[in-house]
Amino acid sequence: MMRNRRSAPVGGMTLCALFLLALLPFLLGGGHSAEGSIPAYDVVLAVRPDGTVHVRETLTFDYASPQADGLVRVVRGRDGDRVYRMSGLTVTSTTDAPVGVEVREFLHDRHIVIGEGRTVHGRHTYVLEYDLLDALTPGARYDEFVWELLEPGWPVPVTETTVRIEGPAAFASGCLAGTSREATPCARWWSGPSAVDFRQGDLRPHEGLKVRAAFPKGALAPSEPGYAPPHLAFTPWGWMALLLVLPLVLVARYRTPVWLRRVLIALGASAVLCDLLLETVPGGLGRFSVGDQLLSGLGLLVVGVLVARPPVLRRG
Repeated sequence: MMRNRRSAPVGGMTLCALFLLALLPFLLGGGHSAEGSIPAYDVVLAVRPDGTVHVRETLTFDYASPQADGLVRVVRGRDGDRVYRMSGLTVTSTTDAPVGVEVREFLHDRHIVIGEGRTVHGRHTYVLEYDLLDALTPGARYDEFVWELLEPGWPVPVTETTVRIEGPAAFASGCLAGTSREATPCARWWSGPSAVDFRQGDLRPHEGLKVRAAFPKGALAPSEPGYAPPHLAFTPWGWMALLLVLPLVLVARYRTPVWLRRVLIALGASAVLCDLLLETVPGGLGRFSVGDQLLSGLGLLVVGVLVARPPVLRRG
């Protein structure tokens, strides 16, 4: 007696499971910030002649209870295809709080985890210093520095925030507080020829500050901005290659030897995995980018699975 053999989508399920397992370290690397409040947050942004921005953040964190989860400062690493590099990170504490630092890439953000695994309580002050590279955007008339200072915002309230922007030349400036949907201008506390201070009180959880400094063309010599490949880089040629799978399957069905089917499946799986991991492994999940190689690999997988599928035998 002949039994019908039904092919199960084991290969596709296995591939999806492996891909999800590969993503777990990235998805679990975000971390959770401590619970409490920030009574004072003071930031100095010093724009240098080469376009590098030196950042000094002094924040006081009031822990609601003894905690060992660590303080998490989120700094934007990518906005759309624009990439912002960071270097020279140092963290100190004027109140002798634990300052062991670990930087974790999570989607488009960098999570700076401070003091994880060490119990801390009460009110402590931290000082973070780092450089932002390629942060300025050259324009026809101005070279602009636009930065989401607290974006996407601390998950705790911030009572008082002061921001100082310094530059090697006179510049126009602005500051907005709130969220992307609802923002109001910050109070301009003091303004000089090459520096400006802003002050903002009572930021609610997940509200942030966005600052802008526009320098006249020629006042700085910034480097060109850095860009990453788009997350979805498909072209019409890639979609055309995928659409050619249908007529190819109709022509070659039941005529393809098993060894060739296995070769097609192996080539397709390799192409898909390479495209998924090419940018992700060296640059983190924020650099995830797929394109025509993924579509071509999917086409090979479909051909390899369908062309040799045996016909369903019906009992008459």
